[in-house]
Order: sequence, then structure tokens, then C-alpha cells
Amino acid sequence: MLTKPTVLILAAPQPEQARARADIGGALGALSALDTTLRRVLSSGMPLLLIAPDDQAHAALSLLPHHDVLAVPPPRPGQAHSDWLVRNISSGVMHRPQSPGWLLLPADMPMLQAGTLQALASGLGRGPLAYPCYRHRRGHPIAVSAELYSELIRMESEQDLRRLAARYPSVDVDVDDPGVHMATDAHADLNQLRAQLTGPLMPGVGLPRG
Repeated sequence: MLTKPTVLILAAPQPEQARARADIGGALGALSALDTTLRRVLSSGMPLLLIAPDDQAHAALSLLPHHDVLAVPPPRPGQAHSDWLVRNISSGVMHRPQSPGWLLLPADMPMLQAGTLQALASGLGRGPLAYPCYRHRRGHPIAVSAELYSELIRMESEQDLRRLAARYPSVDVDVDDPGVHMATDAHADLNQLRAQLTGPLMPGVGLPRG
């Protein structure tokens, strides 16, 4: 039984130009945002699981042992990328069923501080969902308690994730970390995932509150 929540690091398929740079540069060096995100999580001492398409999963093995990397197939034809990401959350939860909770972290957030992950882990003791809050504005990652395991593994789409986020009480964990709002990629699917995770409980997220 793990004593700390597992950080599920969610990577999106790379655009064609990024894949071309990776082919030229090789290994994880071309994936600097993911590389830095992984190093930040490692420095926190939290258990982690990277969930990524084959190319990024393979590159990450220069930093992580095999059991901390879950390679997933790309989205099926016609499958929305946001739905694909939600299915990957379910897969990650099923791969760490003994965890006391999971932190859902998009892979393109390298400015996040290690201490924020630890603060969120503590926040799960106060509710089934915990959000990092910097200057009255919610960010990422989102922490989810093990009591929601059965619902997490049944999620099939972003609508399922939205309903889960709206159904359960949550707590805000105040952090001195602007990195909870800072993403480096313009992946529409990761941006949509971020919106689904914060939007249901905080309409108008993205605008500082007074």
C-alpha cells in the first residue's frame, strides 16, 4: 500500500513538427517541458506514473524505471483527444490501485514547484478533491482521493470527468506557486482537459478574483 498519492503525468501526442525535432535531436532532450516536469515530480519524492504515447514513453526511460512509465496507443480515429486523455487517467488509476489518491498533472507544466505536490497530498485528508489555489485562482494538478477509485476507472469521456468533478466536494489548497497556472504547450487536448478539471467548479477560471 502506497502512503502518498501517485502523480499521474499525462502527456499528449506531439504535433508533427515536435516529432521531427525529436527525431533530429534524439532522446528526452527534445522534450524539454516533459523532461523538466518529470524532474520536478521526482524531486518531490512523490510516487509517479507517466502516461504517454510510445515515443515519449520510450524517451522517458532515460529518467524513469519501466514500472513508472505506461505507454498508451494514440487516439482512435474519430476519438476526441480529451476523451482519450480521460481514458488514460482511468488506465493510470488502474495501474496504481493501491494508491491513497492520484494527482492529475498535465505533462506541459514544468514550472510547478515540488512543494505544491506535497501540499496537495496533505489536502486530500480534507476532502475527496483538492485544487491548488494561487492568488484565489485554481490551477493544476488536481488531487483525487482513493474513495473515488470505482468512478475513476469507469470514466470514458470528458463528460464523465466533468460530472465527477461537479458531484463531490472539494478543498482549495493555498500555494505560493504561480506554476500551477503555467503551461508551455498549445496542445488543444491538454488545454481542454485543464478546462474540464477546473471549469465545473469555478466558472470564469482564468480571471483573478478580487
